[in-house]
Amino acid sequence: MNLQRSRTTLLAFLLSIVVARLATLCTPALAQTNQASRYDPLNAFVGTWTAKAPGENTPFLVLNLHASNGRLTGTMSHFKIGVTGNATITGTALPGESPVAHLTIRQGDLFFAWGEPPLNGDEAKFVLEGTKKAQVVIIVSAEQMQKVMAENPGASGFDPVIYVSRETAADNQKQTESSADKLEAGTMAGLINTAEAHYKFAHGMYADYATLLRSGQLKKTGGREFTLLPKNLQSETDPLPGYRLRLLISQDGSSYQLSIQERTVDCVTALFSDETGVIFEGHALDDRQTRCNTEQQQN
Repeated sequence: MNLQRSRTTLLAFLLSIVVARLATLCTPALAQTNQASRYDPLNAFVGTWTAKAPGENTPFLVLNLHASNGRLTGTMSHFKIGVTGNATITGTALPGESPVAHLTIRQGDLFFAWGEPPLNGDEAKFVLEGTKKAQVVIIVSAEQMQKVMAENPGASGFDPVIYVSRETAADNQKQTESSADKLEAGTMAGLINTAEAHYKFAHGMYADYATLLRSGQLKKTGGREFTLLPKNLQSETDPLPGYRLRLLISQDGSSYQLSIQERTVDCVTALFSDETGVIFEGHALDDRQTRCNTEQQQN
């Protein structure tokens, strides 16, 4: 009887050791899984965003956004707004900064009250184009637009959009960004980048072209953010006639690669982008492309 009781006690003791050991091994793995699966859409906006005038290294606008307790807060540097001859916004940096007021998120875009004269009091919309690119669209009244035009008589118009870039530690490495010569291809690349940013904000991952199309995200983004859209946008197989479009999503949906390449045989150019929202233009590295470049320079 005592021997049987001793064996039972020993088995219970050994079993408790095994259970404790399994719990120790599984807990870190479970914690890692939970940590990896967390996604906070506010992080899409968090960071230091800057705008620079062409040819300038010092930004005229610095927008700092932070997230805490499920809320966004931020500051924006002071600057004197100006309008160039081609109607784009530029500026001159001024000392100091002010808190950004009335930060709200609606349909994947960030809205806030613009605090810089002469447009102070108007609403501004922060539109993500990728992890590194965004637009600040100032919703200007007709009266305010007339005031801006009066202060900038050399301007041909007023496009109330400021293009901003997210600053990171890796930005010390210089990259050459090129604007697209082909308007429709460039528009398509920008549309896909913006739609991907909106889709990830809502779902926590990026999507392939078919999903962007079937979910209505492309149409929704195009209607809200773009005035010019590719004609064949609703086609899954050939959305941009004359070009070969590839949109590759990583297995975990955390990144993507976009390429838009002309179908012509000679003088091929292509646009490339990814989740950063930066769009690059590239050319083939062969003798045929060298001849094309030479002919273009001579013309």
